[in-house]
Amino acid sequence: MESPGSRTPGAFFLHRTDGNPLFTASCHTLGMTYSRDTTSISELTGQPVSTWSEDWQHECEAKAVLAMSKEQRNTFFNGRKDESGKTLDRGVIAIRGLKAAEDLKALMEKLQDARMR
Repeated sequence: MESPGSRTPGAFFLHRTDGNPLFTASCHTLGMTYSRDTTSISELTGQPVSTWSEDWQHECEAKAVLAMSKEQRNTFFNGRKDESGKTLDRGVIAIRGLKAAEDLKALMEKLQDARMR
């Protein structure tokens, strides 16, 4: 481990002496870089897709909504109102519009179909 006096303020140091490059000071210092070249396999296409892309964002949102209960999904799309009819939470339809909600529902259907194959 690093000696306490040699630490850079704000840096996270985790040292191991077994030579594992994931635990060297160069990976856990200020000024760390990241890559936008990360990919994952799309359930829809079976092909690699950038995890920074809008396609991946939409697919992840569809997966998250499919994981919700029917009641949660209804609230997600339509929002919530109290007993007097006052809006407590706006849903996707109110925030993004009907077309965006329909696009998301269509993507959810495609994802369900892909999972059936």
